[in-house]
Amino acid sequence: MAEVSTAVRRPKSLYEVLRVKKTASAEEIKAAYRSMAKRVHPDVAPAAGGLDFLEIHRAYETLSDPTARARYDLSIGLFGFAAAAPLRSRRWETDQCW
Repeated sequence: MAEVSTAVRRPKSLYEVLRVKKTASAEEIKAAYRSMAKRVHPDVAPAAGGLDFLEIHRAYETLSDPTARARYDLSIGLFGFAAAAPLRSRRWETDQCW
């Protein structure tokens, strides 16, 4: 008897985890998170073990914060810009023209 592979396909991006478009608004992301969380929350589906909920929650945490979402979009090269180096913040002392 041949052994059947039961490998689970992991989503490539946080957008795929929440099943939203990459151009989704904050309201669309929140709605997708709430509808998915209602189905996979450990209190509702204890057999799942909560791992799916944690993955969904982490995706929502990142995509709901505008700064974290922008950083994530840059890291995956969403807008055609590869994140070659981390963003550097400028120091107050170097911004001054003397």
